[in-house]
Amino acid sequence: MNESIKKFILKSLLAAMPVLLFIAFYAWRDPFHVIHPVGTDINGRDSVMAGNNAGFLSVETYLAHNDERHYDSFIFGSSMSQNYKASYWKPYLDSTASFLHFDASSETLDGIINKMNFLNNHGSTIKNALIIIESVMLTKAPRDKDILYVQHPATTGAHDWLDFHMLYFNAFRHLGIKKCLIGNDNVINEDVVDGHRPDRIEPINELYYGYIDSLIATAPAKYFTPKRLATRVHAPNYTPTGFSGSEDVEKKLLAIKQVLDKNKTNYIVLVPPCNAKPHLHPHDLWLMKTIFGQDKVHDFSSMPGYTRNEYLYYDKQGHLISARCKILLDSAYHEQNKKSPKNPFYKTKSSR
Repeated sequence: MNESIKKFILKSLLAAMPVLLFIAFYAWRDPFHVIHPVGTDINGRDSVMAGNNAGFLSVETYLAHNDERHYDSFIFGSSMSQNYKASYWKPYLDSTASFLHFDASSETLDGIINKMNFLNNHGSTIKNALIIIESVMLTKAPRDKDILYVQHPATTGAHDWLDFHMLYFNAFRHLGIKKCLIGNDNVINEDVVDGHRPDRIEPINELYYGYIDSLIATAPAKYFTPKRLATRVHAPNYTPTGFSGSEDVEKKLLAIKQVLDKNKTNYIVLVPPCNAKPHLHPHDLWLMKTIFGQDKVHDFSSMPGYTRNEYLYYDKQGHLISARCKILLDSAYHEQNKKSPKNPFYKTKSSR
């Protein structure tokens, strides 16, 4: 090899060194938790606690633990579904049920379908499903160019790993090294509620706000301060368009139903209340009940006492507090089984 070629190679390596070091730093720092998404820190605590991309973390949690836990009971939905705890759902299922929160931030119907197909493709039967469908979910499209919402490549077939990681690497380039060097917290985190990060039970991918729940239960005035309540906003009564007449969205709901039928799933669909989002349109409720079954769909989106009560929500985004989620879940099952006239939301035939 002549001297000129050696010099050229050396110069090329020197020129490439900053880029290689930058890539190495990105891989080591992993600011978005997409290279090492699941694990524990030196104290044995969950090192992620709350992932930047909740949908990606859900899939990675499944891949990390399914061989030992054999998941068969899944909670689908957006971050709104996280407060419906596995322990709340457990009494209504077989004692052998193995739970996993299989959610995603700002989840879409496409995301739910892709996750369900992913489970079947990986040999998991969806024995039980709790599906939380917000009114706004019926008009959402996937946001696969956004690092918070891009779907896991294993669930879509439309994105390979190179495209996925290039999206995050480019975000890292624009974000800059400085923010990624400060502390161990996530650079971007949608799961933070008014300054408090949730803890996470890794094997079931369940987030919880122990401190906030305790404060709300014992001294609510300390949490629901005038300053915090001033940030709350109310949405119009009904979603402006719903999906009335939308064949595309109807096909997606039918696709979900097809997977549920294929798995012979024991399921329930719950439409939660949210003071920051519209109620479910009456026609949309009718169509959902037509597709999933009259006894399977439970609409609480316009529940009196919930839609204009800021004291029932953690934040201005409208995440219902965990204790209230339990009440609604109990109500849905009691209404379905017709066994609990004492339940506050249960109505006998004579009182309808």
